[in-house]
Amino acid sequence: MKKHWRVKHLRPENSLSADTLVNILLEDRGYLTEEQREEFLNPRLQNLTDPLLLPNIREAVERVEQALQRGEHMAIYTDYDVDGMTSAALLFRFLCTLGGSPSVFVPERMREGYGLTLPGLERAQAERKPHLLIALDCGTTSIAEIAHLRQQGIDVIVLDHHEVPPGPRVDAILVNPHLSGQEEYLASVGLVFKFCHALLKLRGSPEAFDLKKYIDLVALGTVADLAPLQGDNRILVKQGLRSMNQTTHIGLQELMKVAGLRRPPTPSTCGFILGPRLNASGRISQAEAGWRLLITDDRPQARKLALELDVLNKQRQELEQRVMTEAEDSLLENFDQGVDRCIVVASRDWHPGVVGIVASRLQRRYYRPSIVISISESGMGKGSCRTIEGCSIMELLRGCSNLLEAYGGHEMAAGLSLQESNISSFRMAANAWLAERFSPETFEQELAIDFELKSDELDENLADALARMEPFGRCNPAPVFMVRQAEIIGTPRKIAQKHIRFRARVEGREFDAIGFGMADQEIPSRAPDLAGIWEMDEYTESTCMRLVDWK
Repeated sequence: MKKHWRVKHLRPENSLSADTLVNILLEDRGYLTEEQREEFLNPRLQNLTDPLLLPNIREAVERVEQALQRGEHMAIYTDYDVDGMTSAALLFRFLCTLGGSPSVFVPERMREGYGLTLPGLERAQAERKPHLLIALDCGTTSIAEIAHLRQQGIDVIVLDHHEVPPGPRVDAILVNPHLSGQEEYLASVGLVFKFCHALLKLRGSPEAFDLKKYIDLVALGTVADLAPLQGDNRILVKQGLRSMNQTTHIGLQELMKVAGLRRPPTPSTCGFILGPRLNASGRISQAEAGWRLLITDDRPQARKLALELDVLNKQRQELEQRVMTEAEDSLLENFDQGVDRCIVVASRDWHPGVVGIVASRLQRRYYRPSIVISISESGMGKGSCRTIEGCSIMELLRGCSNLLEAYGGHEMAAGLSLQESNISSFRMAANAWLAERFSPETFEQELAIDFELKSDELDENLADALARMEPFGRCNPAPVFMVRQAEIIGTPRKIAQKHIRFRARVEGREFDAIGFGMADQEIPSRAPDLAGIWEMDEYTESTCMRLVDWK
């Protein structure tokens, strides 16, 4: 999809130093004072907000302390994605260190579905009924399921970050930032980190558990869940990535070896290399392999699990590509980019474990809220939803809830269930809802370019200065630069049939340019303008432009 370029700072008459460029970028992002810029560039754990400000956190801590003192059995029930697995690994280690012996349950996507479900809860209690069940990354909307647990005399704590719908609340100790209207969006693993911090703080014994040792798990789960990298999340991810580079967790060490990582981890590493491998077990197999990798202290077992996840990830990639191809074929028949505001595609032949990834790819390609649905033999559709900034997917689903069996999630991503017979009506209703609230321009993708640069500004000094602004991600995107009339040297080459790489020359200065996922796009025959991210290439260890567009 062609983007409209909007350049904030046109080419200056005189070249700017790298530090000057970074200061202008920080001012553009609202960091106006020297103190604000220093706090942003050097985030410290001591600047984390007080965990005791979270709603119901004291009550949750008291109930866990009670369970520890009485020797009660606790069960951790978690989601099967990276956020859920890292959350479970952190809480499991924490409770074990404090003298507990919790069990951990990860539901099977195909058989038991997402979140707290009656089939999942039944299996979770098969071996031993818990006195206290702690739900991670799920449970906020599970009113009936938690009522079922309470009828059996089981207390429930929910540590979750998904939106809290209006109406009745679950009969549980619900620790969810949305209850207090906090704008900051923590991933569930960040919420577990805060819970552990709160318990240690109220105990007055921070030495009882070294939370810093597990901050690499917090970074991995936070990035994989696409949480905004600002506030507490920025601090946790910045510090966590540093810790991950020297991690003491054997499972992470082996996963990074199997993935072939050669340089310190980055958000891209977590989001596109480590995260998908951990996710693969929950998508197309049993999710226990992922979380067991994160808690094992046995290197041979860790190596075996990491290799197993790598194989599953390759299988997931094959499934994903088939579904993506078929989804795009379906769009040829039922999608008009000039009229439709969202994408809704469905099939009985699609594996439910990959519909979320395909929804993300469709959203990026077409710049529309995208919903991909897998239909079971019984005619029940299970779908994953992804959306664009400024268009809440939860608001959309609430507006069409009369056609849905169930739904839940947060602003940028959600899941839904609906009858196959309602899919066509849902597609029309979703498009109508969006058309009433958003102009056509909302769905015209704009590329925000921070600076037009001169060739002599493209050097290692700039790459090093920009690296101080990392980690980049949602709400802290990597700055995008443009150069005019680049001469392409030699013949561009394809990498893995998906990416493209070439050498470019601008005003006598040469540099490498690489476009991930851009191999199918035709490069202009005449000298193109290039837009991209200036950084160090982790493979060649030299500066390059990571392309986002050209024209």
